[in-house]
Amino acid sequence: MAGTDTTTDEENLWLIGIKKNLADFTAPCPSWSICKVPSKLRSTNYGDAYSPQIISIGPLHYGTDNVLDMEEHKMKYTKYFLARTPIEDQTLDDCGKLIRSLDRNVRAYYAKPIDYSEDKLAKMLLFDGCFILELFLRSSNVYERKEYDPIFESPWMLPVLRRDLALLENQIPFLVLEKLFTHIARHSAKSLPSTLWGLALSFFGPFLNTEAGIHINSGGDISHFLDLIHRIYLPSSPESDKGLLTLVSCATELAGAGIEFQKGTSKNLLDLKFENGVFKIPELVVYDSTDSLLRNLIAFEQCVQFQKQFVTSYAVLMDRLVNTTRDVELLERQKIIQNNLGAYEDISNLLNSICKEVVVKEFYFAELSKKVNDYYGQTWHQHRASLKRNYFTNPWTIISVMAASVLLSLTILQTIYSVLSYYHS
Repeated sequence: MAGTDTTTDEENLWLIGIKKNLADFTAPCPSWSICKVPSKLRSTNYGDAYSPQIISIGPLHYGTDNVLDMEEHKMKYTKYFLARTPIEDQTLDDCGKLIRSLDRNVRAYYAKPIDYSEDKLAKMLLFDGCFILELFLRSSNVYERKEYDPIFESPWMLPVLRRDLALLENQIPFLVLEKLFTHIARHSAKSLPSTLWGLALSFFGPFLNTEAGIHINSGGDISHFLDLIHRIYLPSSPESDKGLLTLVSCATELAGAGIEFQKGTSKNLLDLKFENGVFKIPELVVYDSTDSLLRNLIAFEQCVQFQKQFVTSYAVLMDRLVNTTRDVELLERQKIIQNNLGAYEDISNLLNSICKEVVVKEFYFAELSKKVNDYYGQTWHQHRASLKRNYFTNPWTIISVMAASVLLSLTILQTIYSVLSYYHS
């Protein structure tokens, strides 16, 4: 019997291992908002759009080789940030304790458990948070800058930092930054800006394609910087146009059917309108960083629970409008696209690839797309557009048509006169 018990225990070792795994398992908080980008999005040729180029923020990319050089800048900026208060050492103690007390709250923001200890994570957040806040303050006021600072002296560094700080995988909770900012502002010898989110939008402003601050009233429930940026892209009427995915033809085909494209006057990128055959689209300014920003906003909408797919819907619609370089040329001619990349092909490649492996659950331009399709499907509009295109494209054809019309009118009048003369004779 003893031998049998030993055998049974040995056979059950695998179950003991499973029990330990289940005991150690920690389910993610349902309200998490920071995660790794899914492999299906990274599997495209644009996977680098989700990875930091020069700086890691938070635990997901901490310690990778390409970001280590910025650790020295973090320490330098942290020292300057803490020195804004009269007693630097005391401020360091206070900020360190403050961040460590947020450990459980911070971990709840991440989709997967963080392997770092409380002390290691608190140290990481302290340097990251102080660096970001000092960077924002120096960016907002040239007089805040000290001696030679390569971040501001090197023309390429600030744009790359803006890009890196807007990555889904490169975020820390806004809560951490608010706590640090509030503490320093309370003890600083100089007055600091009133809101952190306003300071953040000032920093990201040159990186964005829309009017900042329209839908931001307070920073109380902002998760992180990408969440903040996402909020300012909300359309003016976010719920009125929601429905199933509705596809439209490309811009050149729509134009061929008589639809006129105009640059929209709205400062919000997603405020598209279609009325009486006129398609108004706010200007999209395309920089080197535009691809990364749009992909991370789309990844945020794809991954995080309850995020509405506004940017995804916009990207899908623009993908449909741009099929070839001829579509890009048309939209650029109408000032709807400002191309800072170079060739038309660069824009078409960007827009045609940005929604690969993306699922559209709610399409926020369904009603607009239906209006476009209804107009496009009316034969009269196509005939009128063909007439305009074939006979009214330059002054000489217009003059020819007018002369032919006058000649035809005179011929008809002459015929009528001849008939009347015949019957009166």
